[in-house]
Amino acid sequence: MKNFFFLAVIMISLAGCFPMDNLSTVEFGVSPLIFQSEYTNNAWGYNHNGWMMDGSGRVKRFQKNAPWVFPDSLGYVSVQDMQKNLAACDSVLTQIGSQEFSQYAEKALSCFNGTLTEPQNTMADAGEHIYAFYLYDADHNRYKRVVLTMTGDWSQENLASNTGEIVEWMSKIK
Repeated sequence: MKNFFFLAVIMISLAGCFPMDNLSTVEFGVSPLIFQSEYTNNAWGYNHNGWMMDGSGRVKRFQKNAPWVFPDSLGYVSVQDMQKNLAACDSVLTQIGSQEFSQYAEKALSCFNGTLTEPQNTMADAGEHIYAFYLYDADHNRYKRVVLTMTGDWSQENLASNTGEIVEWMSKIK
């Protein structure tokens, strides 16, 4: 009974610190926004690697052997598949502070409805490197991928004003 009372006091205290919708996503292991740097190349053999950063700021590496669930043709991936992808990451590369993560997550939100340039064929056999983020859609329990830039065989860019700053920040994360 004493432990129950202590737990109830902590939960009530935490509820005052977070909006309830954010608390529920933390409770179920759902990060509202996930950043991703991804390289894929099928020329001369399969290569797929990169990193993902969830709301905790942990930058987790994935490599070509990881079982991976790619977004569908509209850019959606279910929460369960996103959790599989995060679980397939094999190590933590670095930790980003919560203030820094929040700063760039806010900038990323302004890119959600950004117009994408038409894809341009710019190379051959170079694969593609994509900087993107995934935004959680609570109504459908899935994530929507938002491409910031794609370079390689095909190039494309999100024309939102914050794109360059976010991509520059993401490119420095190793």
